Parts: sequence; C-alpha cells; structure tokens
Amino acid sequence: MDQTIYDVFKGLLNNKDMHDVVLKVDGSTIYAHSLVLASSGEFWKQCFYEGKNKDFYSFDSKNQKWTFEISDLSKAHLMDLLEFCYTRVPKLRDDNVVRTFKFCEKFPMEVMKNHCGEFLAKNITENNVMEILQEFKVKSLEEQAFKFLAEDVAPWKKKDLFVGCQDPELITKIIKIEQIGAPELFVFRRLVEYGKDLCKKEGMEENPENLKSVLGDYLPLIRLDLMTRKEFSEISKTMLYTIEQLCDASFKTLSNFDCKKHPISRGPPIIQKERMKILHMSANGQDWCENTKKSIMSTGISQITMINAETQTPTLEEMLKHHVVWVNSCRSFHNPQEVGDRLASFVEAGGSVVICAAHTLRNDNAKWVMQGRLTTGGFLPMSKGALKQGKRSKLGAIIQKEHLIVENVKKFEGGRFSSRILGQPTEGAELIAKWSDGTPLILEKKKGERYGVVVVLNIRPPNSDLDRKYWNKKTDGALMIANAVEYAGGESKLKLD
Repeated sequence: MDQTIYDVFKGLLNNKDMHDVVLKVDGSTIYAHSLVLASSGEFWKQCFYEGKNKDFYSFDSKNQKWTFEISDLSKAHLMDLLEFCYTRVPKLRDDNVVRTFKFCEKFPMEVMKNHCGEFLAKNITENNVMEILQEFKVKSLEEQAFKFLAEDVAPWKKKDLFVGCQDPELITKIIKIEQIGAPELFVFRRLVEYGKDLCKKEGMEENPENLKSVLGDYLPLIRLDLMTRKEFSEISKTMLYTIEQLCDASFKTLSNFDCKKHPISRGPPIIQKERMKILHMSANGQDWCENTKKSIMSTGISQITMINAETQTPTLEEMLKHHVVWVNSCRSFHNPQEVGDRLASFVEAGGSVVICAAHTLRNDNAKWVMQGRLTTGGFLPMSKGALKQGKRSKLGAIIQKEHLIVENVKKFEGGRFSSRILGQPTEGAELIAKWSDGTPLILEKKKGERYGVVVVLNIRPPNSDLDRKYWNKKTDGALMIANAVEYAGGESKLKLD
C-alpha cells in the first residue's frame, strides 16, 4: 500500500532527525517539528512565527530550537495529541478526552478541540455529565448533557451526582428540567446528598435545620406531587418540609392520581415491571422452572420468556429481544461455553444479566457450570468458588442500604440448604449485601459505560414451596430476585419496542 504524507509525518514524531522543538513532560523528552505543530493550532503558530507566548517556552537562537515545559498533560496523553498533529487522526478515549479538551482551550487548537467536543457529546455518562456541564462552555455539548439528564435514569442513581458542584445556578437549572427520566424521589435524594456535602464543607452539623438552610432555594423545586405514597413517606421523614407544604403536596398528589395509573411523571419513566422483557435461561427441571417463574411473577413482573438451557442455547439475536437475561442452573447446560460467550456479547451490546450463582458459578468443570467469555473476560462481579450448603444462613449486613435491589428486603432465610458459592468480589465490583456468615450475597459490576450490568445473587432460586431445603417463601427472596431483575433491566442500554 502506498504511503500517504501523514504516514511519513507519523514516522517523524519523537524522532531526533531534523527536530526543532523539544517538549519536556513527566521527566521525559519528546522531539517534534515546528512546521507540523504550527499547522495544528493557532497557539503553536504564534510561538514559532510571531514570537508570542514567550512565557511558555525558551528559544535557543544558536541552534534554532524551542523548548516547552508541559504540565497540563501526561506523557501518554501528550503523545496522543501529537499523533493527531502529525496524522490528523484523533486518538480520543474516556481517559484522555477531558484533559485534551482543556489543553486545546488553554493553548488554542480548534480542530482537535472540536473533535473532543464531538467525542464527549457521543459519550456522556453519569460519571462525566456534571464535569461537562461545569467545565465545557460549549452550547451543543451542554444541550447533549441536559438531554442525557432528561432521558437517562443512570445519572440519577449516582449518589454523589451533585456532590462537589461549585455552580449553584447549574443545580437549579438541572432540577428545573421539565422532563426527567427518573422517579422524583431520585432527584430529591441527589439533592439531599448535595446538601450534606455543603454542610460538611461549612463545618455545620448534619441535621434537618442545617440541611434546610443550605438547600432552601432548591427544596421548593422538588415535585412532591409526582411521588407515590411510599416515596412521599420517605420525604416526610427527612423533616425538610413543613406540615403545610406536605399537606399541599398530598392534595396535589390525590388530584393527579388515577386509581388505574401511577401519578403523573416529569418525563419518560424507567422501564416498568409490566413492560420489562426478561429471558429466563434455566438448566433445571420443569418443577424448578415453574416455581421460580411463579415466584418472580408474584411481584408484578409479567413478560418472561422461558428457555430450557439444558436443550438449547439462545442465539444473541434472541437475547437482544429482551432487556435482561436471568440465568441459573442445577443441571447441565446444553453448551456451557456458548452460554458464557453469548451472554458476554449480550452485555457488550447493552443488555444486562442476572445470575443466581449457586451451582452456576462453581469452580469446577461440571456441565452445569457456566464457561466462556462472561466468566473469563472480567464481566463477573464475583469469582467462582466452592459450593457451600447444608448449614442454615440468612441475610446479613446490607452494605448499600439505598440500592434498589435491597429496597424493602427486610428478611431472607436461605432454608436448610442455604446454597451459596464461596466466591469473592472481583476488581471493579460493588458488594451490595452479605449472607450472615459474611459470604457475598448480592453483587454487581458494569465493565464499561456502554455495557449492561451483571448482577450476581449468590443463592439457589427456588423457594420452600418446591422443597423445604430451599429459601423460606415467607421471607423476601422473591422480592430480592424481582428487584435484581428490575434493576438490571433498568440499567440495560437496549431500546426495545
């Protein structure tokens, strides 16, 4: 293949031959060429041809060389930027785009700055949306960030969404968004966390009076009238509203309520239980499958497609017709390798997976143990391990008390078997709750921002209706499973009809 001029230029990057620019960064030296840099941005052009910006470099008139001390970028990030200068091919990633954008603003490089803006607009997440709104004063990017807040529930699940924000007017503007794709309670919770952070910074005790003091301008913006009775009860317990305010909101709630519908919402709700599409992959007997299906449907989830994973492995195309795949086994998978490979591809496409770990994640090669990329590619929140059963255990410490999976889960008894895997949280996983003996009970992990979530329930899914050795049906096992499936479905990036 013939070389282009940019291929030739790339070969000159960090090459001493004919260099006339020295860049000092992280204790290292990078060699560059003024002609290339000057063609990449106004800042460099001014340095080399107009004698401006002298505070940023020293010039060796004898050897005709410029030396710059770079502190705004790491060596790796600077090399990425320089590669663009030499090839016009941007190398942007989540880990370098923000600093590169800021560098191109400080040292004007308009073309690369535009590339950064386009990349950020397409890759806004709950982890960078607030930084984008605070740091980047670009109208099109700001519009995309507000659209993300309006349409996606993910940022509103992030506990510290507002924490650290230095722009009170921005908080007001966000809370005033006419349509928000999350329950109003989530908006209130994020605001309370912001208030706690403000109290801490001001050296104030965290109590209702001080929270009202720092949140005074924001609290009236919360749409109390859009909350369910249960959500309204949580709000009232915080003591952040007067009795008159609560009574007024309660009246409006009744006015908005239709006995057949949820109170009106600001915008598109998260996927409701009755609309969520679930694929239940179960390598178990018919009685087991019917017991687990009946258990979860008792909570209001209805659209469940059953697949007998003993006789077939659903294709990726079949999986992609569902928000979440719920998988468990006690008998042999038709093909353990295919199960793991296809589930990994499903997660990469934006789908979510819930695994009931007992037997499925044992650390042996039995055919009921899942294999493939889901287990080897860093997707699982819990490592495989030995199966433990035969000693009764129950719900122990709840680590993340506000997590949706443990919402209203007060009691769980594993029964005579109390089957569980002796695994450990993997790197990047979040532990949500433990068994009473300290073994992980509920975990989650999201490998990438555009991936679905993988949730592990470290249990065997049938209840005591099937056999008294399984979890006690009078406890909250069905709710825990349903919450996990509903949460995972809500984290799914798939847009289904």
